[in-house]
Amino acid sequence: MKLSQADDRSTRGAKRARLLEEAAKALNSRGISQTSLAEIAKSVGVSRAALYYYFEDQEDLVFQSYRRSCEMMARRLSEASHGGGDAMTVLLAFVDGMLAEDEPEFASLSEAAYLRPEQRSTILGLYEALLASIAEILNAGARRGELRACSAGIVAQAIIGLVSWIPMARRWRSSQALSQRDMVEAIKTLLDHGVAVERRLPIKIPPFDFSFADVRLDRVFDAEALAAAKQQALLASASWLFNLKGVDATSLEEIATRVGVTKKVIYHNVGDKETLVVECYRRSFRMWEEIAGAARAYDGSRLEAFCLSMNAGAAASLREDLATLSPLAGFEALPAAAQDEINASAVRLMDIHLEIFAVGQAQGSMSAANPRAIVAIVPGVYQWLPKWFDTFSLEERQMAAREVAELIALGLRPL
Repeated sequence: MKLSQADDRSTRGAKRARLLEEAAKALNSRGISQTSLAEIAKSVGVSRAALYYYFEDQEDLVFQSYRRSCEMMARRLSEASHGGGDAMTVLLAFVDGMLAEDEPEFASLSEAAYLRPEQRSTILGLYEALLASIAEILNAGARRGELRACSAGIVAQAIIGLVSWIPMARRWRSSQALSQRDMVEAIKTLLDHGVAVERRLPIKIPPFDFSFADVRLDRVFDAEALAAAKQQALLASASWLFNLKGVDATSLEEIATRVGVTKKVIYHNVGDKETLVVECYRRSFRMWEEIAGAARAYDGSRLEAFCLSMNAGAAASLREDLATLSPLAGFEALPAAAQDEINASAVRLMDIHLEIFAVGQAQGSMSAANPRAIVAIVPGVYQWLPKWFDTFSLEERQMAAREVAELIALGLRPL
């Protein structure tokens, strides 16, 4: 019996949806350059040639994957809004809808700059409309007394960042003992009331001294120290561009031009692009361990110590001269030895923050049913902010790090 045209369209639609789901998994884990069209086609049971029936080329595959992500988020937000309830109910329903166990994985929007201009414009338009909708929920909730007042633009980014972080977090060794439900509940806890026990008390966010990354004055004539400083400047510039545009959309030529050197200098001092990415990861995790160590050594409440770490992590990611590399899509494309090294650092970071949490709970300053899940998901609050740096106003850029720390400490319920 022949299929009717409607059945045929339905079959093609289902196959396209499966292809996009497999594409999302590949893009999140390996990035664009390491996403194999042949493997995606094979996983769905079509030939590579047949894949071009659904997508014009790899750019179109990425474009359609990103558009699917934006449409999924917009649909789930609309469903949550129409479900009724106060602003917090809507936001938590959006999180549940996006991260339900039976919901297919969606592609994080980590490489939008890779797309052709017209495709990129479409994705940015969809994303900005989504941000505006979440920001309006936040602002309307604050006006009605359902939420505390916040910088809606930054917090809207953070909410999408948290939802988008989960596919990444599930791949980290430090998070493998957690289920997706554990992390979803942690997001909802964070958005609802944060980790502070006494939410009405003023939140003290201690400053962090980033001077450890500077060259000391007594070493300005030290050739080795200056060479190290130049390499750090190169890695910071590379990380900034990778964050803003994505690894695959950023060329060595762009990085060299930004730093004011030739591509040959990068090859000589660091290596090829893969090596450069690995070195950016290493530098970033060293900085995060430095920050975590300072938080552990801080002489004050553990809530303040935790806020120190979160505020400093966000601040470093938003400073062009420091620019830690956000560990988003493509981690699994790194060499195995580099993955092991970075995963080991992630485990150390987890352990330090769990220690802070344990003492904070004993002190009575911090509260959480599942501290490991909270620590696993908090990077999602700020790791995406550099990606959308150009969409922030100057005022938002200046307040973003503190806003992030306050969100983690206080959540969004009225104080």
